[in-house]
Amino acid sequence: MDFKALYNRRSRFIWLMAVMMLPLFFINVRTSHDWGGDFAMYIMQAENIVNGVSQSETAYIYDPDNPVLGPPAYPIGFPLLLSPVYALAGNSIFAFTLWITAFLMGIGMIMAVFLRRYFSDLIAFFLVMIVIYNPWTLSMKLEIMSEFPFTFLLLLCLFLFEKYGKGPFWMGIVIAILGGLLMSVRAIGMVFPIAILIWAVRKRFIEKDKTPMSKCVCGFLVGVGSVLVYLLLNSVIFAVPRAEGGSYTGIWGEEKLYATVLYNLAYYTEQFKYFFSPWGGSWNFLPLILKAAIFTFTLLGMIRMFFRRLELMDMIVILYFGVLLIYPYRHGGIRFLFPIMPFLAFYLVRGLETVHIFPNIKNSVKVWFLGCLVLVSYLNMFWIIIHTDHQTLQGPQEQLSEEAFEYIRNNTAEDDVIIFSKPRVLALYTGRNCLANNKEFTPGEIADLIFAYEVDYVLTHTEISDAAIHDFIRKQDYICEYLWSNEKFVLYKVVM
Repeated sequence: MDFKALYNRRSRFIWLMAVMMLPLFFINVRTSHDWGGDFAMYIMQAENIVNGVSQSETAYIYDPDNPVLGPPAYPIGFPLLLSPVYALAGNSIFAFTLWITAFLMGIGMIMAVFLRRYFSDLIAFFLVMIVIYNPWTLSMKLEIMSEFPFTFLLLLCLFLFEKYGKGPFWMGIVIAILGGLLMSVRAIGMVFPIAILIWAVRKRFIEKDKTPMSKCVCGFLVGVGSVLVYLLLNSVIFAVPRAEGGSYTGIWGEEKLYATVLYNLAYYTEQFKYFFSPWGGSWNFLPLILKAAIFTFTLLGMIRMFFRRLELMDMIVILYFGVLLIYPYRHGGIRFLFPIMPFLAFYLVRGLETVHIFPNIKNSVKVWFLGCLVLVSYLNMFWIIIHTDHQTLQGPQEQLSEEAFEYIRNNTAEDDVIIFSKPRVLALYTGRNCLANNKEFTPGEIADLIFAYEVDYVLTHTEISDAAIHDFIRKQDYICEYLWSNEKFVLYKVVM
């Protein structure tokens, strides 16, 4: 074998993929963010890391009667990854978006290296392009969220373990650290150490692998070490506060488990199809046809791989999807499914391999045709993204929002408490203590909330404030006195 030629071919492929990823830094990189809420909490926690402040010291007031809005703090992983950017650029949406884009580029690079182990360079190239330049992937860059860093770390952990599973010993420690960070970015990252432990048990007790630094030994090290690193980061070094009983417990128990599984199975099936059916304009028939074909062959590929010998990647996918199926929350959309999308692309090719169509045509020609066909179906939405990425999103960077934040900063005290539907965003941009009312509260219950937390102001927004707070303002005007307004915001002073 000509190892020099092999190395040169691999190097050219890696450089090609790196060049193909560079346009990501010029697509949908914005200076504005939507109202969201999670992003603001992540940034406040990153600020605390940079300033050496406890994670419990944020201006967001957690209300146990409104837990679904968000916990007192998130696991430390993603804020920790944001902290270098905050240290260098402060609260800059543009800088954070570039950082998120770097993780997306990393996903593409690891995908390319990982997939070329199993397929030709051409197939690996198109699979990366199909996932990374999918319009829904590019749209996810609008939010400073944890999906891209989580996916990057998951792929990196799997890649390193498969490559260095038999040693050296120090690499097992490195993977364990990355596994703990993975779990700290998103709790569902627990599927990685669980899959590793299952793998190790099979190697040790079924395959009887007793080599000193075999994968079973490294597997136990990584599986247990990842959990220890997670506990060290979140309970010792940063001591992340937790809501009593968990902040999302209210969503459990509202439906039978079997119903949750069935509903989620239908939901995520549609989300996967949705990922491959961006609006195609006058050519909309193309993505509609492709989504059915892609789903069918991906499912066929999964069945083919699962009923052979389960590999580590298969275990991760099964565990990950299993968690999604039993989790009652059904508003995450594609972003919950995205971390396993690179693996689903792998199954897509395995499914296509089971069907032999037009045997007289070279495989490379088929790959070019199918790959380009999918990418062409992206064009309409891709151009929409390109032509709108200069627009300011409806959120805290709008002129009216900045005007409201400036008024609050200049005319309220630092220890004042404000009710607003987006308390974490308001806390980030004004530094005031903020909480939100439960959308199901009656005017009387909101009045009780105001007195319980000694609220000083109520801020409403014409579009994002809920009906409950508007109803309260109308019926309890003796509690709230008009103070200031612009075209979208109204600030009321609470009169005790």
